[in-house]
Amino acid sequence: MSPRNRLDSTAGIVLVGTHPWTRTAFDRLPPRPLLPVAHRPLLSYSLSWLRDAGVHHVGVCANRETQALEARLHRHVPHGLRVTYHEDAMPRGAAGAVRDAALTGDASVFVVTDGTVVPSVDFAEILAAHHSDGAALTVVSHLEPGRHGKPAVQVPTGIYVFNRDVLERVPERGFCDIKENLIPQLHRAKQRVRAFTVDQPSPRVLDAASYRAVNEWMVEHLVTTRTIPNGYILSGSALIHRDAMVDRDVTFVGPVIVAPGAEIRSGAVIVGPSSIGRDAMIGSGVLVSRSAVWRRCVMHEKSVADRCVLADGTVVGPAHRLFCSVVPAARQEGVAPRETAVPQHAPVEILRRMRSLVFGTPAMSRYPAAQ
Repeated sequence: MSPRNRLDSTAGIVLVGTHPWTRTAFDRLPPRPLLPVAHRPLLSYSLSWLRDAGVHHVGVCANRETQALEARLHRHVPHGLRVTYHEDAMPRGAAGAVRDAALTGDASVFVVTDGTVVPSVDFAEILAAHHSDGAALTVVSHLEPGRHGKPAVQVPTGIYVFNRDVLERVPERGFCDIKENLIPQLHRAKQRVRAFTVDQPSPRVLDAASYRAVNEWMVEHLVTTRTIPNGYILSGSALIHRDAMVDRDVTFVGPVIVAPGAEIRSGAVIVGPSSIGRDAMIGSGVLVSRSAVWRRCVMHEKSVADRCVLADGTVVGPAHRLFCSVVPAARQEGVAPRETAVPQHAPVEILRRMRSLVFGTPAMSRYPAAQ
């Protein structure tokens, strides 16, 4: 079968599903596939990866988040890609969700990815290997070195290739997982399951630390590759939307992305990789370092956020300081003491060192002098 014919009979499936929530502040944020990564929902990167490979139809499998997904993803669906949404009334597991979505179309092969992954593997290589090996199911994995004398292990990346006939092994009702249920069934039936090993895992959001890492990685990638989204301009190391307002003495250090409607006032310092969301207001003398500031956040004058996630509508009071914090939506920090904040008197020396480091760094630039 030619590569073109393979693509014509191939569809994409993105799994959203549910995740094991805990009581942490990060787990009170929106569903992980909707978390903003460089001003785009995380799940949209899977859609772009599939469309860029030549896939024309993708099914998004969700449950209670289906309506929110449609609303948030609408303007991020790549041109020419048809997206359908499939809602499970009861938890079906990953394999069950794939089966239910696949049976609504007539494709013979399905490339499946988890909605928390930013796929960075070669789509054509995966598909070619799947067909050449005659595999029923291909698991994309990376080799994780062993520790303490233990051998290396294959770790799934959250990306799979399914043949349609594999779905006959998935029950019509009830829960069925890919790794725990489906793959053992295929082995017992002597159907070929192949591991396609890649050098590096695709970026994936599992917790607050990995979310910050993925957001930072994507911001840095856009700047270093000079991939400029529509409406943005590249000024030094900063991607700034044309509808943002940035005072001339604002200092950017390292890669930063600033969304439309954002306002960054005099004397602010933004240390990257960082992202400033739509309609956010960064006050005079504010220091933002390696943080994700979401939509409509307000940071009043001389406040600090270092390695933080500030969700939609967060308000940080004047001179208030946050370090390694995740602040859920519509919270006020600095108006009253919070458990996530470092006491005002504690980080004075830390802040002094950070400002010395920032202003002594030769890589810094001021907007818009570097245009």
